[in-house]
Amino acid sequence: MRASHHPLEPERLQTLADYAAPDAAAESDFDDIAALAASICETRFALVTLIDETQQRFLASEGTALTSNARDLAICAHALLQNDLLEIPDTHLDDRTADNEVVVIGLGVRFYAGVQLRAPNGMPIGTLCVLDDKPRTLNELQRQTLRTLARQVMTQLELRRTLRNQDILRGEMDHRVKNSLQTVQSVLRLYASKIKDPDALTAFAAIERRVTAIVALHKELHQSSSIAQVNMKPFMGGVLQHLAATCPDHIKVRTDIAAFELASPEATALAVVASECVANAIKHAFPDDRPGEITVSLAYTPLGEVQMVCRDNGIGTAHAGAARDPLTSLGLRIMDASAQQIGAQVERDSTPDGYVVTMTFKPLQPGMI
Repeated sequence: MRASHHPLEPERLQTLADYAAPDAAAESDFDDIAALAASICETRFALVTLIDETQQRFLASEGTALTSNARDLAICAHALLQNDLLEIPDTHLDDRTADNEVVVIGLGVRFYAGVQLRAPNGMPIGTLCVLDDKPRTLNELQRQTLRTLARQVMTQLELRRTLRNQDILRGEMDHRVKNSLQTVQSVLRLYASKIKDPDALTAFAAIERRVTAIVALHKELHQSSSIAQVNMKPFMGGVLQHLAATCPDHIKVRTDIAAFELASPEATALAVVASECVANAIKHAFPDDRPGEITVSLAYTPLGEVQMVCRDNGIGTAHAGAARDPLTSLGLRIMDASAQQIGAQVERDSTPDGYVVTMTFKPLQPGMI
């Protein structure tokens, strides 16, 4: 006998959609629960199922390799109509199951007991069930164990739903923040184009570089599956690509960024320091259209520290004297403040061969890829 639909079937299906990830049938998070249910109830089979409009999908199974079943053949569809555990001691003697292909032809199921997976809104979205190939009944301890395990399954499903919704919300927030900051960038450029005072232009340039770094950060977070970790290779690559686009033709920016992850505050600090180093070199290291290169490398050291080296092959020692002009003074303050935020050490060295800034720190959570 085919089970009737739940009295609130549209609401039930909508609730199910909030929990059922597209690849739910391939997941094995609940295998231990299914195995435990079969062991305690002393049955051959156990299933953790979700039941949609046409299909019963198995999130976990014990005793069978099947991953789904047609809803018309699902004994669990009858369990959706119960207020408590549905127990059928002998499927051959019950009108709901006597003509079921799973009972007559398929697995030879003679016993069934199932408990609803009930969402907080009261809608049943599936079952935890045990089945056997011979008639039997459960004792009270086994029944209570099934109820308890079903609640544990529902707790895990609720946790997964919450985490998935948080990821969606975080992605939307990062997207909106990125768009808002890009608007700020446009406003800064508009105002900067109308300003003649060198000191004011210096301040606008420094602010824009910082905003650019944060825009790149939120772009990376929007594309990332991690809430707090940033893939440094694409992130720093995007920041430095933007800076390279501002270089005159006689200056090239080279990068060597290792593939690893850092916490977002660490990523932001590195991007800000790199931005200031490159901007400072563009302005001071290559006077009179002198050709040259700016290189930025980022990697782990053998001691487990993260180290970024920003180097130019410009005028070097002569360039050091520029550290007293307004732009470089502001840039130094920004670099020092960013380094202090993550406990990093910054070393500067000016030689006849160029200028080098080295930033080193111990990451909060090492994240090699």
